Amino acid sequence: MEPRMQRFLSRGALRASASLLTAFCVLAANVFASSGEDEVKPPAIRLATVNGTELTFDVAYETFLASHTGHGVLVRGAEAVRDLAGRLVERELFLMEAETLGVPQEPGVLDVVESYRGQVAADEFWKREVQDKVKVTDEDVESFYEKTDVALGLTLIVTAERAQAEALRERVAAGEDMAQLARAESIHESRNFDGALGLVRRGELYRTLEEPAFALTEPGTLTPVVEVDTGFAFARLDQRSVNPDRPPREKAIPQIRGILIERAQKKLAAEVDERILQDAEITIEEALLTRANVVDGKDVEAIVARAGGETLSLGELREGLNVEKLRTAIGDPTADDAGILLAKQWARGRALVAAAKKTGLFEEPGVVRRVATFRRDVIMKTLCDNYVWPDTDPSDKDLQRYYEEHKTTEFTTPLEVRLAYIIVATEEEGKAVRARLDAGEDFEKLARELSKDAASALHGGRIGWVKPAELLPPVEAALQTLAINGVDGPIVTEEGAFVLRVLDRKEPQLIPFEHARNAAARSVTKQRRQEAYATWAKALRERADVALDEQGLADAVAWLDAEAARRAEEAAKNPKVPTGEKPPGHDAAAAPPTRKPAAGGDQ
Repeated sequence: MEPRMQRFLSRGALRASASLLTAFCVLAANVFASSGEDEVKPPAIRLATVNGTELTFDVAYETFLASHTGHGVLVRGAEAVRDLAGRLVERELFLMEAETLGVPQEPGVLDVVESYRGQVAADEFWKREVQDKVKVTDEDVESFYEKTDVALGLTLIVTAERAQAEALRERVAAGEDMAQLARAESIHESRNFDGALGLVRRGELYRTLEEPAFALTEPGTLTPVVEVDTGFAFARLDQRSVNPDRPPREKAIPQIRGILIERAQKKLAAEVDERILQDAEITIEEALLTRANVVDGKDVEAIVARAGGETLSLGELREGLNVEKLRTAIGDPTADDAGILLAKQWARGRALVAAAKKTGLFEEPGVVRRVATFRRDVIMKTLCDNYVWPDTDPSDKDLQRYYEEHKTTEFTTPLEVRLAYIIVATEEEGKAVRARLDAGEDFEKLARELSKDAASALHGGRIGWVKPAELLPPVEAALQTLAINGVDGPIVTEEGAFVLRVLDRKEPQLIPFEHARNAAARSVTKQRRQEAYATWAKALRERADVALDEQGLADAVAWLDAEAARRAEEAAKNPKVPTGEKPPGHDAAAAPPTRKPAAGGDQ
């Protein structure tokens, strides 16, 4: 979504219109879709039978990944697999009960699932038509890298209209001062520098201007006028030289591959967009999308856009906008076309869905599988919202009682101290530090001079605000009663001997009920919902016919062990630096005495 649109969208705008929801979901999917390697599919091993229905390992595995945001961490061992089977059985019992109650046929469920089907199918369409079709060869990358040894000094002019750019180019070719023309006529920010870009390298120019510019060899020559993202442009070669900032090959090659893939995908995406928008026979009723009509128009049934055989009414479009903010956006030109932009985004989303449907992707096995998983999730949520949890909302008395019972554990802020320390190797060294402090020497000076914790020593021993519970137990105990500016130590720990100084304290404080009410409501509601769910699960299990398949459980354990070994072998072949760790050759500072990394300076 374009940034200027964001401030006019309402927070709950997309709930009411399934078609509008699909349009935005599709747009997001196109931006964030991944083209990673195919995952290993688990086998359809039977784990259990519930009321005659077989539950298989592949469904259990997929359900597990979906509930853990797809992080791909394997469950391991017989106990974990048995627990996974138990959760699958419980889920199936709830889904069977939902079928009995008619939940899958409720309009809200049907609309949301169908909207998601369009999103997933459109996502797959985009992947096949754009991502999968772009192939960048090693030869392409090497050829591009060889060209990066050149840098160009250019002067640039960009205008909104082609005719204006062509006229300016003719004037420059006839001898007029290009710097003066750029300053007066160009809409590019380089006009502030008389159009001068300085030295530019491959990948730093407009894509359509790059080849014509790098084809220039003689200073003073001009490129043709070309269309660019912001209008129409031409450039003059002022200098052609060796690239002074050419990166080393091992660093440049992955970057170049990414640049080439992005360029190719952008070009192909524009072609696909043009095709699907034409096929969808899109019409936008711009006369009905003035700001005044979008905000206050009475005919909410008026059709403001058509695409792929579907329509968008003024009322539906209005639900996708923050109407009150749009109404008061006086003097903001982006507010005038907010309705048009939203209608175009909706139309493009519907065009993608229509293209996906036309190519049969609604029935593609991967799409069907993802939709089936999502459908089960929607049914489960709807069942819980409408049948399991309706009586779990707490009263004011319930919240007050919970607050009184949990004052000290949940609704009292913890002690915080702004701490400085000096860490030395031994107790004897710590005693020497303490003696010098008692004699009047400066704490920060000694920390910089003596502390073995390099990160905090740079800041005179200060590590910022910490909670005592974050520290090693001996240090934590000392801070409970140490006054502001108080010094303690040496305190001997496995990390060394600590001399502490408290710079400031925030004592524990009771949070007033009016400020704690929402947190109490969340806690009570969560507890009651868990209890209600457990009650339902127990009742459903008691009247169900459930049988675990012991051989299937054993086969699932064996598959998971084999898959773990395969992943370990792959990881050994392609080692990666773990997130948060420095690559080899970068020394880390000495570990602070906190269970989590402490701040390097005052906060």
